[in-house]
Amino acid sequence: MSHTNLLPTLLSPISPLIILCILFFSLVPKKSLGAVNPYFQICSVPKTCGDGQAIRFPFYIQDKQNSSCGYPGFNLSCDNNGHPTIVISNNNYTVHQIFYQTETLRVSDSAFSNPNSNCIPSMNNISLPGVRFDLAPNQTNLCLFYNCNSSVHESWPPSEFYPSCYGENDTVLALSRQDPKLISNVSMECKSSVLAPVEAYGGAIRIGESLRNGFVLKWKATNCSICEDSGGYCGFDNVMYHFQCFCPDRPRVWNCTNTTLPGQFFSLEIYLFFFLVIGNFSFSV
Repeated sequence: MSHTNLLPTLLSPISPLIILCILFFSLVPKKSLGAVNPYFQICSVPKTCGDGQAIRFPFYIQDKQNSSCGYPGFNLSCDNNGHPTIVISNNNYTVHQIFYQTETLRVSDSAFSNPNSNCIPSMNNISLPGVRFDLAPNQTNLCLFYNCNSSVHESWPPSEFYPSCYGENDTVLALSRQDPKLISNVSMECKSSVLAPVEAYGGAIRIGESLRNGFVLKWKATNCSICEDSGGYCGFDNVMYHFQCFCPDRPRVWNCTNTTLPGQFFSLEIYLFFFLVIGNFSFSV
């Protein structure tokens, strides 16, 4: 029984041409074939909670945007007033403004979500996770004292006390002074105290207004400008856990600019091509 030898057929002069065509079409970018990276489309449309703020990388709105369009730990929610909110150390904060150029945002404790209320609600000390946020420079701390005894009321002028949101006769002592001894003495006469950062205080800005205006945080995430400048949209690979630049044809590591080096084209297919060409030449000889 005879066996057909396939080696001459595989190494015939037409085989390199077939392989060359296969390589050519494998190297053609998907964009030129009409394919569009779905994440490029999904992340290209910023969302909003309703207050007009465009939410984009590193932030994303849960249930409205794909998590791949944002950075881990930067997920936002929308409150009933149409404002984005963020949870930091189990406390909820309203996001008033996002400054993408300076990578900062101004937030306030969501306990102040009612803009028409003049009372001061119960608040918690903020604990910032250093891996995501830092307090921006030039912020001021206010000291809030709750449920203070009568001796404190006798020691401080009425102008330093503000109505509490949890009782008609309850008041909150709000001090901007930073003397540790002073703060310690007052703390002993009050049931609880909170250190509240604010962006500005003084002049025409009163303590209540400062607390509602909030404070500024500096975020820590991969810079997006290089990707955006190249025509891409920033995102994150939640499987491999690294930053991605979503380009029209496919995700890339950093930007959408075609900076492929000549040496990068020497893939396994190229080596196979040269092997077959050389092999065919050797076989012919």
